[in-house]
Amino acid sequence: MESMEQGSHEKWKGKAIAEVKGVKAEKVWPLLEDFFGLSKWYPTPMCIPVEGISGIPGCVRFCGGFKTPVDDDAKKSMNWTKQKLLSIDPARWTFTYCIVDSNVGFHSYLATWTVRPTAEGCEVEWLYEVEPVQGWKLEYLVSFIDKGLHAMAKNMEQGLKTMEEALQSHIGQT
Repeated sequence: MESMEQGSHEKWKGKAIAEVKGVKAEKVWPLLEDFFGLSKWYPTPMCIPVEGISGIPGCVRFCGGFKTPVDDDAKKSMNWTKQKLLSIDPARWTFTYCIVDSNVGFHSYLATWTVRPTAEGCEVEWLYEVEPVQGWKLEYLVSFIDKGLHAMAKNMEQGLKTMEEALQSHIGQT
């Protein structure tokens, strides 16, 4: 996890990387390419299509129900963001999106996710930038993104390995 320090009016920028061990990039990419399917892997309870077709630039998803580092247990309202897919390049296993609206204080948020092959599987890289968030410290954002990305990578790793094992055992039974 890397992050850049905050200036007085500069955007917060950073990068998180998580390994998906034992799973090839070409298996992980379709899971990320499904822009509306984020909640299948990422630790946010819901991701609902708002407009467009998943994976086509211009489509919008509503993600909600997640906790942020500044939430206390008494918080009654649900956290949410509306996210718009800006570009996608399946040949390079990368896409860029922005947050167009939210109730968590993210303004001018832009992120790019990329899947890259590694010797032991693949990695998912999340580059992001956002205006400083009121009530947050940069380290809160860094931790929030890092924990979410690592949880997603672990979910993908476990899900895809379980599927492979089930398919292999089924093939062995026929």
